[in-house]
Amino acid sequence: MKNALAKIIGMILLSGLVMLSCDNVTDSQISDELVTSEFDEQFSPFAIPANADVLWYQDFSEDTDGWLDFRGTITHNAGAETATVKGDPWECPGFVQDRGIEPCYGGAFSQFDGYRDDWPGDYIAELDIYLDPDANDFLDDRWGFDYIVASNRTDGNHLRDFVFHVGFSEGALLVNGSNNSDLYTNEFKLLNENNGEYYTISEAGWYTFQHSVYDDGGYLAVDLNLFNDNGDLLWTATRNTQDEIATDVGGNRYSWFTHVDAENGIEINNHALYQTVDEPTAIEDCKDGGWEAFGFRNQGQCIRYVNTGKDSR
Repeated sequence: MKNALAKIIGMILLSGLVMLSCDNVTDSQISDELVTSEFDEQFSPFAIPANADVLWYQDFSEDTDGWLDFRGTITHNAGAETATVKGDPWECPGFVQDRGIEPCYGGAFSQFDGYRDDWPGDYIAELDIYLDPDANDFLDDRWGFDYIVASNRTDGNHLRDFVFHVGFSEGALLVNGSNNSDLYTNEFKLLNENNGEYYTISEAGWYTFQHSVYDDGGYLAVDLNLFNDNGDLLWTATRNTQDEIATDVGGNRYSWFTHVDAENGIEINNHALYQTVDEPTAIEDCKDGGWEAFGFRNQGQCIRYVNTGKDSR
């Protein structure tokens, strides 16, 4: 499996465009059994902390279970133990056609292990994507994609998208982010979102696209983080909202490539959703069964961690 060792350091359609959302996919189009792959030992040392509660993990070693075609296809690459997402052409909505774009290309999406109506606490979603600054498989003079992780409302409806924009502008492969997708590679957003603070991909390789979702003083916030395959944080952008955690915000919704403008598609790996728990800071935290909440196998392991920092989980 390519680069299963990822790292930890450290939105896209307008809400009104319901007709374009994954929310319109009927229950009959969604598998009754969204199968989570066995948690892979190769993935755990660096990518996911030892005290993490892993909610969803698909390493594409055997299949693409949990991912669904949506105006495109996702294909399992058996030899490489990865998957490829390609867009199929479809008629762009009017607001895109008005910009001279036609056709649009779709992608694929995942519901992780299911939508969550209740706020679960801070959580992280990750996906590895292979990027090449020398890619030349342009579609209609465009190359790029939008990758979203969405948040749910407490009533089970869609709340907000958090979007990575990736694409070429004047020969450079750029990464930026926002809360809306235009269903095509939009150079203006690549260059101007987040006050023009984008990242330029200079080397071919695997990159981890991370959505870090958290409670920021009672309001929903998401850090869009980009890592290289060494675990180095390359770029980050914080998307703040006025969505109140206590009354408005549920948990995760979908993970979605709204468009893939690349003739050969894009290769992906290691799709994960997880939470981390607090660490013990005093011996008392480990006593009376407290060690269990931190993921230790016994009280002694927990106390040793407090005293020495040695983590045996």
